Amino acid sequence: MHIRFHSLTLSRPLYAKIPTMSKRILVVDDEIDIVEAIANILSLEEYAILKAYRGYDAVKTAIKEKPDLIILDVKMPVMDGMDTLHELRRKGFDNPVIVISGHGDVKTAVEAVRLGAFDFLEKPLSQNGLLIAVQNALNSPTETETDEPDGQNQIIGQDPAFIQCLRVAERIAPTTAPVLITGDTGTGKEVIARYIHEHSKRKKRFVEVNCAAIPDELIESELFGHIKGSFTGAIADKTGKFLAADGGTLFLDEIGDMSLKTQAKVLRAIQEKIIIPVGSNTPISVNVRIISATNKNLAHEIEENRFREDLFYRLNVIELKMPSLAERKSDIPLMIDYFAMISGKENGLKQVRFTDDAKALLAERDYPGNVRELKNLVERIVVISQKSTISMEDVKMILDNRFDIPAGDFQETTALPVAPGPSEIDFFKINSLKEFRDRIERLFIIEKLKQNKFNISKTAEIMETPRSNLYKKLEQYDIDVKELEAYYGKKT
Repeated sequence: MHIRFHSLTLSRPLYAKIPTMSKRILVVDDEIDIVEAIANILSLEEYAILKAYRGYDAVKTAIKEKPDLIILDVKMPVMDGMDTLHELRRKGFDNPVIVISGHGDVKTAVEAVRLGAFDFLEKPLSQNGLLIAVQNALNSPTETETDEPDGQNQIIGQDPAFIQCLRVAERIAPTTAPVLITGDTGTGKEVIARYIHEHSKRKKRFVEVNCAAIPDELIESELFGHIKGSFTGAIADKTGKFLAADGGTLFLDEIGDMSLKTQAKVLRAIQEKIIIPVGSNTPISVNVRIISATNKNLAHEIEENRFREDLFYRLNVIELKMPSLAERKSDIPLMIDYFAMISGKENGLKQVRFTDDAKALLAERDYPGNVRELKNLVERIVVISQKSTISMEDVKMILDNRFDIPAGDFQETTALPVAPGPSEIDFFKINSLKEFRDRIERLFIIEKLKQNKFNISKTAEIMETPRSNLYKKLEQYDIDVKELEAYYGKKT
């Protein structure tokens, strides 16, 4: 599910026609011309169209006809879209609903999602945006079967700097041009990469590779695959990421951390559109679109002979710079609303909201970790406060580590990233040597991160291990550095 607070129009469609098996769609709007326009677009795609011009008629039609999808306007007389959506859910209509509005705002969108809307689109609708939203909604499982989305993967924002990024992303999506996404850590580079893929003509997989998290000795196998017996430990054939993404998109995250040796092989794969698995002499043709991302200045890396200039020009056909949260501060209240909603649902709380002064207080803060840091902070506040309405004073107390929890109200929760100290673990209850070693190693890494103010490079240096190996350990032990930093604070 994607929440969109923007309206984009393309000069040409990028929607690929897919058999619909006469899915039925109910279009609801008090403006007859809009109903007809939407109906005409959808009819050309072989959808069966039902129409209603008032909310109460829509409810009657939906209960009787049980359409596969409803496209519902917000502003209608007598019974508006929000009331209609609420009534539909009350009467047990579980199929997806796409809400549209010419008066789109943050409160409307958040309320629509809270009431169970699958998507929110703002008028004037683009033909492509409408068709993709419809396709996604019809291909989705019912609400009761859907896992709660990760708030960090949503398209959230209406700040001009962010909207400009989206406009560029949607413009370039239907092309095959490689894209280099730059920006600070936590700005949402993976989110925008997925957005480009979803709006492209490539209907196959989106495959991600974190180049910094894979040791140099394994990354070639990870990217290109290997055959059984090609090296010690290769007990079976393995499909590499390039081949897994064939016909789709390969996202090379943290490309600036890739070794020069691997860069040369990636360059060859991009240029010749072939790969050779480790241990094989047989080339395999692949057709992938490369989207890469980095928080490094690659021009500087080239000057320092750490990045190949020829690969840079292959990757940097189109550069898309993600703005930092400091450059789009007007989006912070919007993100707080959404992250609070997601975190509340995940933790058994309903309709969690921050007061305006609480959001204003959080908006004044600096977020070096950008959107990721803000999300973690909001979740921390929601989990600790355990309130449906969170005030500025609640936020201040938690930011100051003053937890006003009455006696008897404390509930143990696993949501807080607090690692137990060695004295709190009964190591003699651990049966295997491996589990003992893993527990100790995890505690050691967390403690070193705290001592080095969560600087991964410095921590790796102190631990006398390659940074790529530390990334691998963080992933192995499910250690979220930004989450730890948000909880413990930068001063440890």
